[in-house]
Amino acid sequence: MVNQIKFTKKGAEAELTVQIIDGERVLLKKRIPKGYRNKTLDAQIRKKRTRGETKLLREVSVVVNVPKIIRVDENLTEIVMEYIAGVELKEVLEKNPLLCIEVGEKIRKIHDRGIIHGDLTTSNILFVEKTKNKDLLERITKKGPLFFIDFGLGFFSDNIEDKATDLVVFKKTFNATHSGLSGGWEKVMKGYNPDSSFIERMRTIEKRARYH
Repeated sequence: MVNQIKFTKKGAEAELTVQIIDGERVLLKKRIPKGYRNKTLDAQIRKKRTRGETKLLREVSVVVNVPKIIRVDENLTEIVMEYIAGVELKEVLEKNPLLCIEVGEKIRKIHDRGIIHGDLTTSNILFVEKTKNKDLLERITKKGPLFFIDFGLGFFSDNIEDKATDLVVFKKTFNATHSGLSGGWEKVMKGYNPDSSFIERMRTIEKRARYH
């Protein structure tokens, strides 16, 4: 039974609300209709993306922390998931620069699982240091304090181009957000531990972006 609903955020693709169900907080993600699209096509797109994000979350949960899925309704294009009471990584990273290495390690695990996040930022990674929830504490002990969220733009791929692009996009937002963090990106790369061919592919993508 839902006994309280609190609006939290409305993005370009979905609305996020915190619901209190039987005394527990959960997060409802609902994809909203796009008026500029054909209604039938719009419903198909939202349903497909809801199904896709659900698959991504379930698959990636094997290697990194993500919110647990509680319920999915593809027809209503809704995902009800665990509410993670953490802080955005961007708020704590400069005080904990070694977390940059862990970020790189976790992104590598995501990519090695054949998953592209699609919107990597330090706002889409939560840091959970303390919790009274035994299940959550067990997961933190096993996989660390970082939780990756918002796989709405994610997809499955083992293509080096897609993985390198994912990291290049993250590099751009990371350096813009954390310009005062000395050696931060270098630590991320240390954690990711790319080989020379991957580094060269990133450079190629960055050059391409500068000239387009």
